[in-house]
Amino acid sequence: MPDQDSTVFVYTTAPSLDAAETIARAVIGAGEAACANLLPDMRSLYMWEGSLQQESEVAMLFKTRAGRHKAAMETIARVHSYDTPAITAFGALDVDPRFAAWVAAETPHKK
Repeated sequence: MPDQDSTVFVYTTAPSLDAAETIARAVIGAGEAACANLLPDMRSLYMWEGSLQQESEVAMLFKTRAGRHKAAMETIARVHSYDTPAITAFGALDVDPRFAAWVAAETPHKK
């Protein structure tokens, strides 16, 4: 189990840049992530209800810490427009200490 201050990334996608910005503002505004990278014009191919779908999406990568990542995931799920959004979290193997300190400072333990 990582310690509460270790750096964690949360990944999800959104249907548009506007939707991604809405999600990012909710998560960052709640102090659940220090930053969100929004990567527009991603092409997704996926199975949905038995057929292959293809859509343009915005990939999102949030930078947070272990003590806040579950709250960030809950906010994403609450704000998200998808029925089944892909929301995953993964720890960082090695992190520049200055970056880790910034992420920890921007994601207080509880507001």
